[in-house]
Amino acid sequence: MSRARSLALLLPFLGACYADYNAMGEFGATQGGVQDMGLAREMIASGFVPPPEAFVVEGMFSEHELGLEGEPCSSLLCLRAAAGEAPDADGLAAGFVQVGMSSTIDPDTFERPSVTMIAVVDVSGSMGWTYEEISEEYASPGQISRYLLQEIADELGPQDRIAIVTYGSRIQTALDFTDPTDPEVDQAIGALNEGGSTNMEGGLERAYELARAAEFDTDQVRLALFTDVQPNVGATGPGAFQSMVASGADDDIGLTVFGMGVGLGQELMTAISHLRGGNAFSLFDLDDTHTLMEDSWPWMVSPIAYDLRVEMDAPEGFTLSQAYGFPTAGNGDPEATLDIATVFLSRRKGAMLLELTPEAYEVGAFDMGGYITYTTPEGAPIVADVIASHDGVVDERGQGWEQHSVGKTTALALLVEGMKQAATEYGPDPAVAVETMTEVHGRFAGDAESLDDVALPPEVELAAALLELMENGAPQETSLYGY
Repeated sequence: MSRARSLALLLPFLGACYADYNAMGEFGATQGGVQDMGLAREMIASGFVPPPEAFVVEGMFSEHELGLEGEPCSSLLCLRAAAGEAPDADGLAAGFVQVGMSSTIDPDTFERPSVTMIAVVDVSGSMGWTYEEISEEYASPGQISRYLLQEIADELGPQDRIAIVTYGSRIQTALDFTDPTDPEVDQAIGALNEGGSTNMEGGLERAYELARAAEFDTDQVRLALFTDVQPNVGATGPGAFQSMVASGADDDIGLTVFGMGVGLGQELMTAISHLRGGNAFSLFDLDDTHTLMEDSWPWMVSPIAYDLRVEMDAPEGFTLSQAYGFPTAGNGDPEATLDIATVFLSRRKGAMLLELTPEAYEVGAFDMGGYITYTTPEGAPIVADVIASHDGVVDERGQGWEQHSVGKTTALALLVEGMKQAATEYGPDPAVAVETMTEVHGRFAGDAESLDDVALPPEVELAAALLELMENGAPQETSLYGY
């Protein structure tokens, strides 16, 4: 196996080894939406420049341990803030405030919420369900889907229910609601086979109909979409699917998207996974199914907060210039209101990041405070105060951090945004893209050396690999299928 390929397999789950309880005895929590940068990593390892939408800051954050220290927390969701200073992407002094997420749950005694799960399975031709051979280097999206669906079904118990809807040229309910321990479930999974075009709209419509009609007394109802995210019949653009998924979320129906294989389309996957109750994961071979289950089950189906809102006033003399890890940025509004639809349990402690631009040329000491509100799964509203401070002390690189994690989170955010900018420039002007990526790589390499964090050198290699591809004039594709 090539070194680049090995790197692509390792990095999406790099942070897992740093996810055990810290000295404070807290578990992790992270925002919903895309949970990895799998497509970007796989494309770079395969010799392609990824499209800009493959670079997702929330995905990078979810791969890393970004916890903050602070006073002991008694809530299921623990929220803390810390600040710092560093040059921004243009080299100008900027302030940064991280909001960190963790949880007080004990993973050893945690009881997963019961679930009525509807697997919505793409059986179109691009999924490769009829492939018989599985090589060490490659498994088809259909083969990966079968393995993952079987692993999920094996984790469900008699308190749960499972159904399977397939979509291709036809929409079929391949398995009506069944006790997951019934042998009929394994038989239905084994019988999945190829069926023409990709009518994702029809498959999701059928699944939502079943979900709304479900009469089982489980804690939650969740769709699990298995697809290479390339619909070609019915709705094909993100807008129509967002409306459908948003309507389902209003009825408390969650959605987990499993993007399969080299044909993965990032834009649609991102659009439908950041809504209330949503998250998304990308997988590229059979090993990824086992790693995903070890790393993310049952946390991927365990929301602990909904409708999280961050309201923080920019300090006097600053404007909020950027927000990372949120669906939208603050657009310079000094009174930022930023939203995250869902927070899930996770082996890693997640983060959100705010960038502050000083009206003067220097940052100096500052305090930034505000409120965070969210709703528990039971519907109870929670309000938490947060405050972060920076003492104004910086090193020779112009960086200073209240906590190590703020520096790490900032470095990762600027890396992803820089790679995204370079990927945007690459099509119209490769020379400009190379110039941008050279600066991004150099900056991040310096950050990694300064922070001395074991999780960062592999990301330096990722940036170097993208720069090398751009220097060599590698093709840029939206997926590895080339469409």
